[in-house]
Amino acid sequence: MIVLNLKLDNILAFKDFEVNFSYPRKLKKTLIEGEHLRTIPTFRYKKLVVLIGSNATGKTSLIKLIWRISLFLHRKNPSFLDSLISENNEHGNIEIDFVNEYDDVAILYRAKIRIIKNNVNNQNIVEVAMYSKKLTEGDSYENSINELDNHEYVFESWQVALQEFYDNFGWQVVLPSNEELFDKFYIHADINESEKDDYLDILNNVMKTLDPAIKNVFHSKDAADAIVIEYSDERKVLIQNGNDISSIPLLSSGTKYGVAISNILFSIKNHRNGLYLVDEQFSYVTADIETAILAKMTALLNSGEQLFFTTHNSNILELGFPFHSFYFMKKTIIDGAPIINVSCASELENRNNVSPKNMFDNDAFGTAPNVDGIYSIGK
Repeated sequence: MIVLNLKLDNILAFKDFEVNFSYPRKLKKTLIEGEHLRTIPTFRYKKLVVLIGSNATGKTSLIKLIWRISLFLHRKNPSFLDSLISENNEHGNIEIDFVNEYDDVAILYRAKIRIIKNNVNNQNIVEVAMYSKKLTEGDSYENSINELDNHEYVFESWQVALQEFYDNFGWQVVLPSNEELFDKFYIHADINESEKDDYLDILNNVMKTLDPAIKNVFHSKDAADAIVIEYSDERKVLIQNGNDISSIPLLSSGTKYGVAISNILFSIKNHRNGLYLVDEQFSYVTADIETAILAKMTALLNSGEQLFFTTHNSNILELGFPFHSFYFMKKTIIDGAPIINVSCASELENRNNVSPKNMFDNDAFGTAPNVDGIYSIGK
């Protein structure tokens, strides 16, 4: 599943919100190769989407929304859309354009999702209108827009609208450990014997980088779906699937995220999913390590794969990725209500000889937080 465009209205703090992840023209020079569909090279999209912003600007919310929409479409279960309508509104609207590749066939979809509050039994009414277009040689997202826009959409109950919708897309998502269900270690157990050495190699490299005192990481011989972390002083820590991250002994706060980071790297390297959603996994990790891991993740992506990545680390802007990879989020208060806005760096600048880091440091994207209240303390 490749996300191309997303519109949100009255969904959480997103009101009349739109963000696009396609781009029209092939870049003459870029560090990210293969930013197009595997089957149709003229159909271009952004393989890497880096979401940057200060606290509470909607980065995690956007990641979770893409995840929950994917879950709804894939599992045909409206409960994944619960609690999305913003306060004081009776309905919310989602529109998502995405493309899916089935072997040698690529299909472009537009799904319109309408969520209506139902105060009778507290179960929202979910209606869907969908349209699909089989892509052919030479197609792009831009030359398909008119067909998508001019189609007459008819809303039906989600059961009817999604009855014949088939997908084969997958995703992998990791959110901060303080999010519900994510204070758990998940050790990549779904690997065959030929992949086991590869997984352990990635796990060892990541964990040793995060903590140089770690001597070795290996699968436990005594416990199923478990790993052992061995320190240079011979101390050992056993970690099993389902263990709470917060309760693991010896590991530093940053090292505890190492397993989730390794899982994503392994999945990308072996092209297991296609859509990767990585949110706030580096809050306790050195900026240089986060930068190196993102560079490696991006280099491992295939055509037809996409990575969403949230960060507070502005050093990532110096990696030399295209301007169109960077999105800056900001929350403002209008008439007492929070409103989230997003801008892509390429909307403001796109020259190779200009540094996005310098622009960010000078607040060219308007995302710097207001810290006047902090400096006023004690006056």
